[in-house]
Amino acid sequence: MSDTGTTETIARSIPGGEEVYQALAALLARAGLGYSGGFIDVEGFRVHYLDYGPLNNPGPSGYPPVLLMHGAGPGSGNWYAQIAALRETRRVIAMDSPMFGLSDLTEQDGHPTVSVARFLISFLDAIGIDQADFVGLSFGAAVVLTAAIDHPGRVRRLVLVDSAGFGRGIPYAWRLVHAPWLGNLLFKPSRYIRDRVFEKWEVRKPDMPDRSAYSAYSFAVRTRPGRSDLMKEGMKRFSSWLGQRRRFSDDELRSVTLPTLVMWGEDDRVFPANHGERAARLIPNARLEVIPDAGHVCFWDQPETTNELLVDFLNGE
Repeated sequence: MSDTGTTETIARSIPGGEEVYQALAALLARAGLGYSGGFIDVEGFRVHYLDYGPLNNPGPSGYPPVLLMHGAGPGSGNWYAQIAALRETRRVIAMDSPMFGLSDLTEQDGHPTVSVARFLISFLDAIGIDQADFVGLSFGAAVVLTAAIDHPGRVRRLVLVDSAGFGRGIPYAWRLVHAPWLGNLLFKPSRYIRDRVFEKWEVRKPDMPDRSAYSAYSFAVRTRPGRSDLMKEGMKRFSSWLGQRRRFSDDELRSVTLPTLVMWGEDDRVFPANHGERAARLIPNARLEVIPDAGHVCFWDQPETTNELLVDFLNGE
């Protein structure tokens, strides 16, 4: 892991990277966190990640690190409040998926959740982690679930937050990415569009205290040169006119025997709550927690409730 000075130097060498780094540091500071992270080469690409060790009282011996996987939002900084809660007793790692945060703008082959799941395992190999607790949001939840299905020995516990992949349902606007001019509009690096996505789909409480810091981080990532076209092509592989392209089969879900927590915002307008019910019904050792008065990113609407659930589940016997 590189030190802060080295990381900032590398970020400055990336087009748009200095703005992303400064916005990320400001967002982390909202949770009382100094920057801790670095870059590493994975499969020929430069990947950025956050890495925080136990702060005061390490958890029970043998507990692996916690790996946090963001969704199709800006990057690892999305987890700022969860990192602050979990790092009290656990090492916490959050990777910027390819095309997000400060990682290289690299297009992945095939369906994004499958390709990024493979990439995630390569990342863990590169930083020397054999097993972790996996926590994923939305697209990132489908990524960690795919990794858990393909590499069950790499995961101890699994948390799926408002996950993709449990049904076809998806906002109609996301299906319009296949319409040339509408697809271009959706991924245009516009502060107005970014704010409307946040208010309409991501949360039910858009006046959250850290909105300004999050919006600055999100916009800095969104405006990295060359990113918009890659994101649009990635979304085309993720969705079709009919909705999500990839849906986990019943057999795939039944194969997951890990202790699993499924968390869902009661008013999720991206993936319907019945998707979470299906996951909890078919995954043998799963339990479902529906978060009242919360939208798609339920830990932004209800940070205290969701952080308590996360800590209790991941630190449980």
